Amino acid sequence: MRPRQVVKAIAFAKKAHHGQFRKTGDPYFTHCIHTARILAMLVPSTGKRAIDTLVAGILHDVVEDTSESLLSIEENFGEDVAKLVAGVSKISYINQLLRRHRRLNVNQGTLGHDEANNLRVMLLGMVNDPRVVLIKLADRLHNMRTIYALQPSKARAVAEETLLIWCSLASRLGLWALKAELEDLCFAVLQPQLFQKMRADLSSMWSSSNRPGYLRRIIAWNEKNSTLGCENSVTIDKDVSTMKDLLEAVVPFDILLDRRKRSKFLNDLGLTSETQTRPKVVQDAGIALASLAVCEEMLERELFISTSYVPGMEVTLSSRLKSLYSIYSKMKRKDVSINKVYDARALRVVVGDKNGTLHGPAIQCCYSLLDIVHRLWTPIDGELDDYIINPKPSGYQSLHTAVQGPDNAPLEVQIRTQKMHEYAEHGLAAHWLYKETGNTLSSIGSTDESETEASSYLSKDIDDQTSIEDDQFQKYQSLKAGHPVLRVERSHLLAAVIIRVEKGGRELLVAVSFGLAASEAVADRRSSFQIKQWEAYARLFKKVSDEWWCEPGHGDWCTCLEKYTFCRDGMYHKEIHSILKTGSSSLHMLSNANRSDF
Repeated sequence: MRPRQVVKAIAFAKKAHHGQFRKTGDPYFTHCIHTARILAMLVPSTGKRAIDTLVAGILHDVVEDTSESLLSIEENFGEDVAKLVAGVSKISYINQLLRRHRRLNVNQGTLGHDEANNLRVMLLGMVNDPRVVLIKLADRLHNMRTIYALQPSKARAVAEETLLIWCSLASRLGLWALKAELEDLCFAVLQPQLFQKMRADLSSMWSSSNRPGYLRRIIAWNEKNSTLGCENSVTIDKDVSTMKDLLEAVVPFDILLDRRKRSKFLNDLGLTSETQTRPKVVQDAGIALASLAVCEEMLERELFISTSYVPGMEVTLSSRLKSLYSIYSKMKRKDVSINKVYDARALRVVVGDKNGTLHGPAIQCCYSLLDIVHRLWTPIDGELDDYIINPKPSGYQSLHTAVQGPDNAPLEVQIRTQKMHEYAEHGLAAHWLYKETGNTLSSIGSTDESETEASSYLSKDIDDQTSIEDDQFQKYQSLKAGHPVLRVERSHLLAAVIIRVEKGGRELLVAVSFGLAASEAVADRRSSFQIKQWEAYARLFKKVSDEWWCEPGHGDWCTCLEKYTFCRDGMYHKEIHSILKTGSSSLHMLSNANRSDF
């Protein structure tokens, strides 16, 4: 049910924009509604600030494009809404002036990176409420979805500006899914042939499988769409798809976030294809989405079978497709092919921690789920990153693993607790969405660190794996006796310390403590608690030295020495009777950087 103020704003905007039409031929009022719908997916469902944001989204062009005044808006909808509309109008006006200046004076309208950065800083400096930027982002997203109505040269200029400025601002606000859609809409306009080829290549990767009965949904797609091919090499004719086709092949961000919407989207796409021919690039987008849905359903079924219900520790599952633009950027940066971008599609598993009160058990559950994932799908050598015990500089924590999915193509899986998830999704930048108190843009920060660190929305950098073992081993060459480690065997986490480093770090003798609560040491980031944990590691190392234990098997009832060997998967695995047991326990290194925090 729509709030009364929203209904009133709809009527107000419809009357104000009467007789106005967009270049698509649609009444201008439809743009106001689409902008508000986008905002409704981004803000909380209740609260005055959220409702005022929706109302301002509906009215965002009223002052600029009609005879209505800010005074009229304030009288009808209040001071907060009027300030938001004024802020959006101010940004739009300045942006138009700068765009006109570039078109007349600077490189035939090309926007350089320095100028883009200056413009971002200036736009942020003009407003003191992040909701103004949010409304403008929703406005820009709908404009990009319908940019096919513009002349090609103007469309390219708008796409370039969006990519360099508005995508960056979306990242500042922590709106990763919206940013991904904006990036792909821009990519489709600026690099149409490459966009089509990458979409086709991914479709080929994600729809091929030799497994009997696999991907029934995708097989059904192939039966419905005779034009769907799985060729290894795809030749794209630049005239095959129009710009409108390419934009339609960009999956809206809310469909990726909502499983019910995704199912409806796939069903509608399939039903439509029965009555009319869909462009191949759109069909390829459907295949990508269907493959992700199948992976998610397979993991969900496995988790249902392999895990038990614990009140407060409910496990939730979601998924995402990396933007083609982001994939392309990584391919260029790392000089790798598309099949080496292991996080092009990803699943995320979140373990409930009862508002942090079950953080320790939730940590153990994360490692248990990692073991389930690795039993379901084959892990890719060297592609396990443990950001739980070694958080990123931004504070981001999660387990990242890349596996060979059910179609033998790479799939990334992220596993984290609810507390870690909330920090990753909202962090310090997006709390303004949920707070009823005033909040300024100064809390978002003025650097681009969030754009490089927190774009870890289900992503990570992948290095060229031509020599996986050697590349991964470089991380551990500085290991020394006394370095703390975590012994992981399914959900069992035991604290350990390195006693001896052999063969240049390829073999380790480790003392494992069966009495140190390792999961709590990982989970609790409080300084006083961490200091005690590091003292426990030091006592463990001293105990082994005092007892002169020096070989595997030495120890007592609560301490045991074990030997580990560095393996091709980038992990240290336990040796038992000189036989390497890669399926048993492994070591996760605690970084030296963390130690300085205690």
